[in-house]
Amino acid sequence: MSSWKIGVMSAAALAAVGSAGCRKEALTDQAQIGATVGEVMASANESASAGTSTAALTPMFRTPDELRGPLWRRAARTLLPTASAAACYPFTFSACASGVRTETFSSCTFGPTTVDGNVTLAFSDSAGCALAVGDSVNRTADFTISGDYGGSLTVTSPGGGQTLTRTATGFDFAVGGIERVLMGLRNNELFDISTETTTPLSITGSPGNLVIVGGTLVITHHLAGYAVSLTPNNLTWASTCNCAVSGSLSGTVSGGKDDGKSATVTLTGCGTADVTIDGDTESVTMDRCGAI
Repeated sequence: MSSWKIGVMSAAALAAVGSAGCRKEALTDQAQIGATVGEVMASANESASAGTSTAALTPMFRTPDELRGPLWRRAARTLLPTASAAACYPFTFSACASGVRTETFSSCTFGPTTVDGNVTLAFSDSAGCALAVGDSVNRTADFTISGDYGGSLTVTSPGGGQTLTRTATGFDFAVGGIERVLMGLRNNELFDISTETTTPLSITGSPGNLVIVGGTLVITHHLAGYAVSLTPNNLTWASTCNCAVSGSLSGTVSGGKDDGKSATVTLTGCGTADVTIDGDTESVTMDRCGAI
């Protein structure tokens, strides 16, 4: 095919994308609740695997749509060669040193985003970073994902992060506090969401075969002024996914426009769920959940 034809085709493709209009930056309550549940499940799985020599952040972070720039810029990117992100892989934790393992990101670029910061695992077993019955590991996050056209997602642990304790039948997973703040392309705050457990999540089984059978997870949307308290019902993992692939969570909204209304999260596969608030259902993709 001649070079002028390639140029015409490329221009036409960009024009078609541009004609679709600007990307809508709508953030629904359902999408935010689903994404947050995904982060909690992925973190629980990560913590349960923390004592293994191959403990890793897998898969890596899903780039929030709000950080990816308008459609025409994304189409333009596909016409250009992409840089290799090989230097950032694999996403594994450091060896145990005085009970601590860390994954550090230093301007790690992959796809349309750059990650800076770290995730730290602090073990009660300071000698070997093991998770025998009665041992625990505290997971704290402090990193920022920046979009190549502006905007950022910052994850911190103002309430002490997440603590997983090994029990005779599995694990207890207590979330003291994780906060996710998303800034838009125009440096406008799109959401500020925190998670905690009022009752630790009760998990049976072992990594690859986990089931969350109880506890209470509270998701607070600070900008919209509401919280959702969710109780898990048999959230069941598959060996091919780092999150549960079946089961549900149900509860009630407190505050905001949906005060007193019911909320449910029903998992439909690896990284997907139907989130319903007062009968209004939306299918969502959950953050940090994917095939392994």
